[in-house]
Amino acid sequence: MDDSKHPTAEEILATHEEIEEQYDMKYTGTRVAAPKLKLRRILRETAEYDGVYMRAAFLLRKLITAHYFEDGNKRTAWVTMREYLQEHDETPAERGKDSGKVLRRIRRFDVDEIATWLETGEIDDDRLEP
Repeated sequence: MDDSKHPTAEEILATHEEIEEQYDMKYTGTRVAAPKLKLRRILRETAEYDGVYMRAAFLLRKLITAHYFEDGNKRTAWVTMREYLQEHDETPAERGKDSGKVLRRIRRFDVDEIATWLETGEIDDDRLEP
């Protein structure tokens, strides 16, 4: 399967709007001007990675750390990454309570480590502590 298929900027923004509504967020919208343009840049960078888990890891990390939205960045990134994996008949290995810890501390891990975590569920637990 061609793993270059990724979400569009419009799909990511629509996902975020759904999350805003579902969680009735106090702070809504984007923090950046021209969010579609900025998201398209991320999506172009995604193509530089080989393999579905590497691309999913990059999307997850970049959408969280870029902080394009007023609120819900981690939720939007997680849903976007899961939809990307599902599009390629894959699913993240870790979907439990440790997922939140990893997302909150995602800057501590590089794309390779996140890809391994998504594929196997394995990550350096020591680096998840505050």
